[in-house]
Amino acid sequence: MTPYEVAKTLHRELAPLVPKLAAALNRALVEIGEGSSLVGLGPGTHKEDHVSFQEYEAVELQGAQPAEIIARITNALQVLGANSSWEVLIDKKSTHGKDRMELMYTIYRMGRKM
Repeated sequence: MTPYEVAKTLHRELAPLVPKLAAALNRALVEIGEGSSLVGLGPGTHKEDHVSFQEYEAVELQGAQPAEIIARITNALQVLGANSSWEVLIDKKSTHGKDRMELMYTIYRMGRKM
């Protein structure tokens, strides 16, 4: 799959559930991309550059269990792992309400420098 196809698939799966994660993955795949093999581009744009950024999102549970939502996100992210060098770490923050879950995502690509 091309980065655009991966972004479209992830957007379709994740946007209704976690729209900020869907947007962040679109940024990673389309705006930053897999990195160019050209030399002399700005920081984070070369294929051997390490790139990471974070996004925060409050998810309304709407009767779902937090584990169900994390499982759906994890299943969708398998497409990302199989078709790109990007990875996502998900941190769940404790909340005071039962109808909301706070998530922080770290989206990163490890460069290939040796």
